Amino acid sequence: MEEHPFSATKLATMREEIRRDGLLADQFLADDPDIPAFGLNLACAWPFPEFWRASYERMANRLGALGPGVYVYPFPFTHVTLVTLVSFARHARPTAALMKPLLETLPEITATLSPLFTADSPDRIKHFKVHPQLPVLARGAGILPLLNPDGEVRRLRQRTVELLQHNEPLHRELTQRGLNVPGIIHSTVMRFRQPLPDLEKFLAAFDQIAAETSFPPVEVEEILLTSETKPYMRGGEVLRRFQLSLGSR
Repeated sequence: MEEHPFSATKLATMREEIRRDGLLADQFLADDPDIPAFGLNLACAWPFPEFWRASYERMANRLGALGPGVYVYPFPFTHVTLVTLVSFARHARPTAALMKPLLETLPEITATLSPLFTADSPDRIKHFKVHPQLPVLARGAGILPLLNPDGEVRRLRQRTVELLQHNEPLHRELTQRGLNVPGIIHSTVMRFRQPLPDLEKFLAAFDQIAAETSFPPVEVEEILLTSETKPYMRGGEVLRRFQLSLGSR
């Protein structure tokens, strides 16, 4: 079984940091949550599956009631980012001159990553399951950790990086644009607009809500290439859908 990314020691250290340094307000949510931006991502579960909706909205309503400084992702904006190809945070209020070369990379990105999704490719990614864990609180966000016991997400990320590195000009361009592979599988579900007045009260409430929240595993059957035109997938579209293989290797 895949090791949980947050050990008891790690969680205790994170909580100590929160108590010492406080929670971090998000610059975009504080200033302009709908600022025009541009990003590109490989993602899945945008939005979360419908059979998660009731549990998610129950959790979201409880977290949102903890104060106006708490931002909980509305269900339609929930997602799991697997690889950030272009970071929206580096491209706020993008000009037409900036957008043109970014959009022109799309066919090349698709072609470069095609071994992962082409029907007869030995590299093709297969269906995989993710298993949600209890929500976890970091200084800047509440996240839902996900486990992938068969390691297919790890393989997807590793091969994505390797394929991009083989296309040196594209890899260099995306690196400058914020190419990033998250260290864990997770979905961010909460951020902060402003500091909270009663931190200890919030921590106790968060822990109770987290302990009472659960989601069943979900089978991921497709990977999405998405644009991100407002922060945190408040705007964007699916540019390509890549169906995953049903077979095992």
